[in-house]
Amino acid sequence: MTAESPRLAHLAIMVRRLEDAETALRLLTGLVVERREDVPSEGVRVGFVPVGRGAIELVQPIGAGGPLGRFLDERGEAVHHLALAVPNVIDAMLGAREAGLRLLDPSPRSGADGTRVAFIHPRSTHGLLIELVERRSAP
Repeated sequence: MTAESPRLAHLAIMVRRLEDAETALRLLTGLVVERREDVPSEGVRVGFVPVGRGAIELVQPIGAGGPLGRFLDERGEAVHHLALAVPNVIDAMLGAREAGLRLLDPSPRSGADGTRVAFIHPRSTHGLLIELVERRSAP
């Protein structure tokens, strides 16, 4: 694996209440949330739990409705997406398009912790929503 290869950034789990999920995770595993953040552009509150070089991201929709609210209504609390850290999100998007994958957006979005992100449609990836994450500063 080269330094330019993607690596696991986080595994996102959709939850109804961030605090309840944090408590359950801590009691079951001893893992604790390192940081919380509201991401208004995505309509969520998130909590990151470090695990090795990656993390578990707990995602709570802010308000009802929208695609994330519908996800909870239809599937309940469950894994939502897998995020891969990439050195350059634009290059990763171009590579995904060249490989025939369908992206959800034509350009990157702002993500948590100052990142730039893009999502690959789950119909292109055997049902799994994949997020490409570029950190603007060193991890």
